[in-house]
Amino acid sequence: MGIQGIIKKLVKEDLATTKPVKKQTTGNRLCQLGLMLLLSASAEADLVLNGSSVYSDLGKDQFAAALYLETPQKNPDSVHSMEGERRMEVRVLNNYSKRRWFNLWMQSISINNSRETFSESAQDLITLMQAAKSAPQKGDFIEYLSSPDHGTSMNFNGTELVADLPGEVFGLLLNTWIGAIPPATRFKEEILGRQRNPDAMELLETVTTDPQRKTLAASWVVPPKPKTVAVTENPAVKKTKKAKVAAIAKPKIAPTPVAVVATTAPGTEASAASDKIVAVKAKTDATSSASADSTKAAPIKIVSADKEAVPDTSIESEDELNFNVAEALAMRDYTPLVVQKIYKKIRYPSRAIDRGFEGTVRMAIVVSKTGALERVTVAQESKYAILNKAAIKATEQAAPFPELPAALNTDQFEITVPITFKLE
Repeated sequence: MGIQGIIKKLVKEDLATTKPVKKQTTGNRLCQLGLMLLLSASAEADLVLNGSSVYSDLGKDQFAAALYLETPQKNPDSVHSMEGERRMEVRVLNNYSKRRWFNLWMQSISINNSRETFSESAQDLITLMQAAKSAPQKGDFIEYLSSPDHGTSMNFNGTELVADLPGEVFGLLLNTWIGAIPPATRFKEEILGRQRNPDAMELLETVTTDPQRKTLAASWVVPPKPKTVAVTENPAVKKTKKAKVAAIAKPKIAPTPVAVVATTAPGTEASAASDKIVAVKAKTDATSSASADSTKAAPIKIVSADKEAVPDTSIESEDELNFNVAEALAMRDYTPLVVQKIYKKIRYPSRAIDRGFEGTVRMAIVVSKTGALERVTVAQESKYAILNKAAIKATEQAAPFPELPAALNTDQFEITVPITFKLE
């Protein structure tokens, strides 16, 4: 019962009584009302665990994740449409570089949201990703919060670094976990509370943050220096409301150029709403005809998840990377092209269908500037070798890919592609 409901109930009870009310009784009644209001407000502010999971990559647990809501929801649409407060929690379990952390989130946002919604929030996403001045390290605790009154905010090791971003930004982040193409089907099921993962909550609670990391995060929030020179404002300049960002977390960027979009054939634009790209349905493993796409300039290096193929996770200097909107939009346009091209080559092995084999294989691929496939890493294997091999084969047959957009400003681009084999 909400606060208004409690007030109406108590008033109705008072009006219904026919006995005379003493002053002391009236005072007690008011105290009771105040206590109930406080308890109700506290109850409404508390969020409950909806679900938790662990993101694993390259044979290692990378981070534990949890979603908190006011009331548990098992349907993704209900989670998105519900009013009230929501919170995503991330406990980092392995060191990341800034580049790898940026790619992890931005690529998943790219394939789970439309270009229109991504473009509208591109600058806000950049602000969010650059708010932390250090690459995430083991033990770091990150919270993404959504509030009807305060929009989207982000806490890093207990310090609020960003606040007052539009509420839509939280929805973009949330889709990376419960959207059309999550890290794995099981990850999505566990975040939605359909399956339980007690290990995830244990990691969230037992892995602790280094006190020095908490102090470092707090140091990023620098109080504004007192003004010593009066500056006359130009009345012609229109003031606009901006998100609150700790220190100077929001990057200085030049006027945004038009994003470079790789040329694509009709029908290859990824659609987050389409179930066709969620999982590989019951297609047979009939051999597709060879084409010019299968021609490769050099042998492709294939690495298993149990090998030492972990990308560089060394902590980068604070000013090493400076992301901008043009790069974010280029990544948004390029990533779905690669994903769709791989999905078109996937065939569900007939033997796997007959035996009811299902699972998710996450591929980490490296594409050269010219679009050639340089390396294939099985970042996360399924339980069945036949499905792992089918995913590798599809990735090889999909190459070469379009040339990298100039706005990405790199000679190599690593993309993670989750491939889920699921029978209907």
